[in-house]
Amino acid sequence: MTVTEIRKTSQGRFLIYIDDSLFCPLYGGELSSYHIEAGSEISQETCDRIKAEVLVKRARLRAMNLLMKHSFTESGLRSKLSDGSYPGDIVDDAIEYVKSFGYVDDRAFARDYINSHSSDKSIRRIVSDLSAKGIRRELIDEVIRETADSPDAVDEVSQIRQLLRKRHFDPETADLKELHKTYSYLFGRGYGMDVIRKSMSGAGYIEFSDD
Repeated sequence: MTVTEIRKTSQGRFLIYIDDSLFCPLYGGELSSYHIEAGSEISQETCDRIKAEVLVKRARLRAMNLLMKHSFTESGLRSKLSDGSYPGDIVDDAIEYVKSFGYVDDRAFARDYINSHSSDKSIRRIVSDLSAKGIRRELIDEVIRETADSPDAVDEVSQIRQLLRKRHFDPETADLKELHKTYSYLFGRGYGMDVIRKSMSGAGYIEFSDD
């Protein structure tokens, strides 16, 4: 194998390319320690030593430092580590390392997110947000079911009625245009027709019929 390129970054590190593929980032002193130069040959044994002696510890420490500042899903943390140009197997190792201590737990992340937004986000919006963070839909649905009977369950009816009060929606004076505008607003926030009808029926709101 050949070191085809050594590219300096703005962070003072060097990206090492082997056979035109990115291998890993190293610092200047490490290049000297492992006798790495552009155009030189490098053995698999040396690559394995670099991973074992440098990259494993560095990626694990990077993962820990990231988690000290912010909560991450497994997908989010994996993306952050990959942005640091670590090899895939090193990223996998760092993820498994922090998971072994319970520092990354997608189920707990989903549960905390649902509890934090049970009063201000629809179920559909919560599902969308958590999916965007890389959490599996099956896991999201499981956690929603688990929290359904808890004090932190998502109460879409209460959310909608609170939003209607904030918008000063008056069912006694609302015309068709305002009603459609209100529907569109609630749809845009992720609420379905059934829960909108339920929320606006009774409690001083519109009574619907099936005629």
